[in-house]
Amino acid sequence: MGQGSFLISATVRLALLCYAACVTLQLMNCHGARWRSVFRGLWTTGALLFVAHVMAAFHFAHHWDHQAAIQSTAEQTKELIGWAFGEGLYFSYLFVLLWLADVVWYWVAPEAYESRSRRLSLLLHGYLFFIAFNGAVVFESGVTRPAGVLISVLFAVLSLRSIRSERRRTGKADHA
Repeated sequence: MGQGSFLISATVRLALLCYAACVTLQLMNCHGARWRSVFRGLWTTGALLFVAHVMAAFHFAHHWDHQAAIQSTAEQTKELIGWAFGEGLYFSYLFVLLWLADVVWYWVAPEAYESRSRRLSLLLHGYLFFIAFNGAVVFESGVTRPAGVLISVLFAVLSLRSIRSERRRTGKADHA
């Protein structure tokens, strides 16, 4: 593995580990000043690592040629699902923009960030998870794929636990 391939892989894997750690902290209801600081640090680091991943991919794999990136994405999707869809790259752009916007919001207005609607958080994390899952499980191989599946199962278990805990807290019946 060359330096470029290593940087492309290492930055995305570390970014996704930061993402997974942050989602886990949220699902485990880790609150308070200490956890807030840990979350914000990991959330920021993960987003910046993902930016580094995009830059490394564009530099080493696509030589700063957007059309080459589109073509590469089309070839990967054709190989995996039988349909060339290079425009899927734009979903990755949206992923990084949403993650960065979320980080900026947390740094600029932490009170507003922490009191935002649950629906907005669910929409954001639903999209981020969908893209992360596809990147780590569908389009990846090697150790990243089973790690992505394991982390996804962990998220599902923690989500169910969080829902049940919320229902008990609010007095709603648990029909799960």
